Amino acid sequence: MSDDRLKYVVDMANQIALNLLHGKEQQQCVTEISHHINRFWAPSMRAQLAEAANNDNYQLEGMVILALREIKITAEN
Repeated sequence: MSDDRLKYVVDMANQIALNLLHGKEQQQCVTEISHHINRFWAPSMRAQLAEAANNDNYQLEGMVILALREIKITAEN
């Protein structure tokens, strides 16, 4: 996967987290991030996000890292 593509999905996920964070409890924010990504992102993009999370070159927001537990990554999505 190209570095540019991984950076793009990381930037998008981080922006979603920053937009949803304000005034919410941690678990609510995590749930909303994962719901948004599961609903609107293609399975390939979710897989790229998981790939980026396993690469030290990318900085994911803490809430995105927590949301990865609830994001559907498998090919059957």
